[in-house]
Formats: sequence, structure tokens, C-alpha cells
Amino acid sequence: MPILLRINHEKTDVIFQVITEKPSMQSQLEVFMGGKTYIFVKTNNSWILSENQDLSDVNPTLINAVAKALALRFRINSALHVI
Repeated sequence: MPILLRINHEKTDVIFQVITEKPSMQSQLEVFMGGKTYIFVKTNNSWILSENQDLSDVNPTLINAVAKALALRFRINSALHVI
């Protein structure tokens, strides 16, 4: 069952879904946001976006905010490097 999370980013509420089952036990998370699915991969206690994604329309500060929200929700280190 997807988990809905909400953050406030640049004075705008952003709602996204964690699609992955049992996300706190995974090293890869699928996140649905803004009509697209993003895959976050955990490496060395940090989250990065999967390399095989089109990142041309990605807002790095929004992705960083999502990573922090994921880290807080699932007690995961929030360091994120946008490729």
C-alpha cells in the first residue's frame, strides 16, 4: 500500500507517494510525485536518484527535501547527491 507524505517546499505543499512495499527495509525506493516515478537508491547511508532516469526536469532542492522527508519518516540518513 502506498504511503502518502507531504512536505512544504518553497512555500508550496508537495504531496508524494512512496510506492515501495516495506520502505524501511529497502535499499531502493520508488516515489511517485508530480505525475512521475522517481527511484531513490541508498548507497553508503545516502540517497541518490537512480542513474537511468531522465533528470532534465528535476528540481534538485525539491529532490533534496523529499530525501530528507524520507530519512525522517523511515529513520534513514538524508544525505542526497543529485546526479
